[in-house]
Amino acid sequence: MNHEDIPHDVLLPIKEVCKIVARSKVSIYRDIKRETFPKAQKQGGSSRWRRSVIMKVVEGKYQ
Repeated sequence: MNHEDIPHDVLLPIKEVCKIVARSKVSIYRDIKRETFPKAQKQGGSSRWRRSVIMKVVEGKYQ
C-alpha cells in the first residue's frame, strides 16, 4: 500500500512506520528513548503512531 493512499490521521503500526520513514524498528525505538522520535500510543498492547505525526517526521517538522 502506498502511504499517500492512507487517511491522514489513521493509527499506523510499527511495520508501516518503518516503511514510511525507511528506518528499522530498532533505530526508531532507540530514537524514542533519545526523545528525537515521537512516542507511540499504546492500543491493546500494540504501539501505534498517528500518520500526521509520522508525516511531520518525514517532512523534518517534528520537534
